[in-house]
Amino acid sequence: MIIDEITNVDWQKQAVNFANKCYPEECCGIVAVKNKKQILWECENIAWEFKAESFVIKPEDWADCEDSVDEIVGILHSHPDDEFKFSEQDILSCKKLDITFYLVEPSSNRIIKIEPKNL
Repeated sequence: MIIDEITNVDWQKQAVNFANKCYPEECCGIVAVKNKKQILWECENIAWEFKAESFVIKPEDWADCEDSVDEIVGILHSHPDDEFKFSEQDILSCKKLDITFYLVEPSSNRIIKIEPKNL
């Protein structure tokens, strides 16, 4: 498995701020391309329980994003108060959905990603 650290993306500061705003719950969002630029589409976490340990993107947020951007290229979330590494569930979801997963750690301003082709 290859894990890459992301730096100098336009939405990095937004992702860190969003994760801090959502704390102590996991943040979740969609990384998309609009007008040839990567953006972060912030979404509501509608997980029934354990929002600090899981996330479910609100379907209406996904639909709104899909209707407003050129392409969806990834899913971003955080792990508040947990290790800065992808969980087994993250890896399985990345493979199953065939989409890049991003993990943000606001305390260090770091973002890492995994891609399904590298799993």
